Amino acid sequence: MVPYPLTSNADSNCKVLIVMDAHLSSRQRYVAYCVGFAAFLFQFEAFFVHIALPDTQRELGVSGSAIAQVITIYLLGAVLALLPGGFLGRRFGFAKVFIIACVIAITGTVLSACANALSMLLWFRLIQGVGIGLMVSAGYTLIPMWLERDHLGWGYGIVSQGAGLGMILGLPMGGLVAHCLEWRWVFLVQIPLFAALLVFAMRALPADALRENRTTSLKGLLERLVRFDLFAYCLLTLFLFQLILGGVRYLAPFYMESTLHMSSLRSSLFMLVYAIGFILASAVAGRGSDRYGSGKLVQISYMIAGGGCLLFAVQLSEGSIAAALLLLFLGVSTGLFSAPNNRWMMSSIPSDLVQEVGSVLPVALNLGVVSGISLFQYAFYQTGLSQNQGEPYFIMYGFAGAAFLMLLLMHVLMRRHTSVINQAG
Repeated sequence: MVPYPLTSNADSNCKVLIVMDAHLSSRQRYVAYCVGFAAFLFQFEAFFVHIALPDTQRELGVSGSAIAQVITIYLLGAVLALLPGGFLGRRFGFAKVFIIACVIAITGTVLSACANALSMLLWFRLIQGVGIGLMVSAGYTLIPMWLERDHLGWGYGIVSQGAGLGMILGLPMGGLVAHCLEWRWVFLVQIPLFAALLVFAMRALPADALRENRTTSLKGLLERLVRFDLFAYCLLTLFLFQLILGGVRYLAPFYMESTLHMSSLRSSLFMLVYAIGFILASAVAGRGSDRYGSGKLVQISYMIAGGGCLLFAVQLSEGSIAAALLLLFLGVSTGLFSAPNNRWMMSSIPSDLVQEVGSVLPVALNLGVVSGISLFQYAFYQTGLSQNQGEPYFIMYGFAGAAFLMLLLMHVLMRRHTSVINQAG
């Protein structure tokens, strides 16, 4: 199915872009801002904990491969909850599932702060991840449910900007807390934020209409989705992009602290370069995809990500300068990829599939991140690469750069030989 047509006349596009926000009701804005707040917390929590991992590892006295499970078990819980979240939303209402998810996330966060061993922390992180997964599943569905197709890019742009802001605040705060306080405070400081989201969601989210007599199985849903070539292609590239990105992003703070000998606070401030690049690119990409289409922005994102990783691999001797350039390139490429690719997918399917499909997007995203962290972590620690100083990062980031460029090649070939993608922009 070809997504909604874009006006070809440039002046007409300008007019549409100017009045776009005026056509949004307050209810639609509140839905987008609430989901954006959830995206903010999701990334805030992830980067807050991620940047504090090296210090948490030292305080708990565990190995690098063991502490990596704090991230992977959380993401695993989120992934496991995503598809059930979609079915629960259709049965009980996505707004209600979103609110319940906030309560579960708060519970998991409180329990994580009370853990007295790594094994307990992992179980409580799983609970926290389930809450976040249900929240993300409902949020990704609420956007296309309440916003017209002409505003999907704007809506997903709000979500991306919220995520970018979460990175910007999560990175320095995570580094500061890890530097000054014990590891439990990494979770304690998150509790008021989740509580604020819960209050906002209860006041802002409208009750959505339930779909009775809707018994589509997962198998039946997948059978319907594979008929839409563009959706299947975008879903695959979302998984692969996040797999590579998740791996290289996981290694970044360890490189800065082990090789560049930065403190956790300084490395967290350095990671701000990624977040700033992401949020600035997201602000352009959301509305740009509504106006010009998604294909070109996605293609540019692959070029920037691949070039950034390869440049870093050959410029490791430059130290902090090379690291800053890498983070900037990764942030910009992720911002240019996220909203356009999401808009591309959701505008390629009929409206009667929106509720079923909303939970599939974050499954591909988080499954890609989990797979990437696991793959890179295994290659880094289990193969003995971590025993060296510069060589393992050259290998890992060189591989990542080549993988991003393979995505670019696949994208170019698909655009050249597939009429569906050409028609979609």
